Amino acid sequence: MRRILPLLLAAALLLCGCGANYEERPGISWEEYQQSQSGEAEEEPAPEEKNLPSAFSMAYYKGQTLDPITCGEGIQQDVAALLYEPLVQLDENFEPTPLLCESWSWDESGLVLTLVIRQGVTFSDGSELTAADAADTLRRAAESPRYSYRLRRVTAIASNNSAGTVTITLSAPNRGFPALLDIPVVKRSTSGQSVPLGTGPYVFVTGSDSDSLVANTGWWQQKVLPVETITLVHAKDKDTAMYLFSSHRIELLRADPTSDLVSASGKAVSTAVPTGIFQFIGFNAASGVFASAGARAAFSRGIQRDMVADALLSGNALPAAFPISPLSALYPEDLAPVYSYENTISDLADAGANTGQSQTLTLLVNADNSFRVTCASFIAESMSLLDWQITVEALPWEEYLAALAAGEFDLYYGEVRLTADWDITDLVGTGGSLNYGGYTNTVTDSLLQSYAAATDRSYAARQLCAHLLGTAPIAPVCFQQDILLTHEGVASGMTPTATSVFFGLENWSIRLEP
Repeated sequence: MRRILPLLLAAALLLCGCGANYEERPGISWEEYQQSQSGEAEEEPAPEEKNLPSAFSMAYYKGQTLDPITCGEGIQQDVAALLYEPLVQLDENFEPTPLLCESWSWDESGLVLTLVIRQGVTFSDGSELTAADAADTLRRAAESPRYSYRLRRVTAIASNNSAGTVTITLSAPNRGFPALLDIPVVKRSTSGQSVPLGTGPYVFVTGSDSDSLVANTGWWQQKVLPVETITLVHAKDKDTAMYLFSSHRIELLRADPTSDLVSASGKAVSTAVPTGIFQFIGFNAASGVFASAGARAAFSRGIQRDMVADALLSGNALPAAFPISPLSALYPEDLAPVYSYENTISDLADAGANTGQSQTLTLLVNADNSFRVTCASFIAESMSLLDWQITVEALPWEEYLAALAAGEFDLYYGEVRLTADWDITDLVGTGGSLNYGGYTNTVTDSLLQSYAAATDRSYAARQLCAHLLGTAPIAPVCFQQDILLTHEGVASGMTPTATSVFFGLENWSIRLEP
């Protein structure tokens, strides 16, 4: 999805930390930008005519690590995606394909995964990628805040340099595990450096005036890159990064459209970036109205998912009836219910919501995000039917978490970043760490285990989703999408994925001033 839109944009960069100061260039001044954030600007300036840039540039945090295992989310990760490559990459549909490994295989138990490292791959210094490099990166990832959750069931990682293999042992079968290995690999002997060596298409170069990314002439893929040099511009925080884009100091920026609004001048091309960020309604399944599976299922079928995704989230989300991205081939589109007001009324009546006695229900939501509050309020109002009167209680983050942990709710609006194996055991499995509603069902637990172990994942996912329609431990709403911003006329051909905005970089076209 690509759109050209005036830049009054929702933009959260999922960033942290500081870098060097910005440098003002033609566009809007820093003072004008700050006024636009505070609402003090009298009127929005007319879009500025902009010639093609002389260089392609990106923001980064100078002085912070670019090690992809330890650097923060957002800007640094996007820069790192040009320096490092993973063993396995995810395509636009979350499908895992080999990259630095050339193949993988399972033993009969489904507990031991063997990766064959691709031959002929070199780091930017010309040294060869080894199985030991890959294994060392995975061990570091397993201990890192960023990747430890997805690797929590790994019990052992071993490498064999002579055979060129890495062996990973799991505590429980998970045939979807290869989709979790989109972890960038660095050279083992440089892992403690702020910019360790990688195998990617670009090399980090420090200059007297500025830092940059320069095309890696020894890149093993030998694909033609759209630009030889990418200039890096120092940003001290996320607001500065948006200002740099607004004033045409940088040409590319990824943003989260569900954060607070920020304004910028000019026009931008917006390309959708898929994510695993899953929004849903959770139920108190342990007591009250939603202890009934019928009531939960009726509520879930009554959610106007298209309205939430297209109108309330401005098209920056994909409506989803299941906890699997609709972009995935595992998503059973034909099972998804079609919204109907008449059917919703009938379903609620069948579930016991038509006794004539009013029931006041509370839907919790985190007050720190205005978009989620808006979505929760819309769902509460549209589902206040028959006996139900649903009120929204917006709480600060810590109070919100405390209320969930205490079970002090009837419903809550939740958000979680799912991994690409679509494992929801912690969300709906008995005793799951995110199962705040106390849902328990032995059939659900069995189907979750069967799905994880299945060689035919499509069939197992379909069986699980069909079961979830009837039991409704949660009510899926949508999968959020980020947006990739570029200036009009500068870049085209972008096909970003959830883990790299530069997926298919060889197909990009970048126009610069001659």
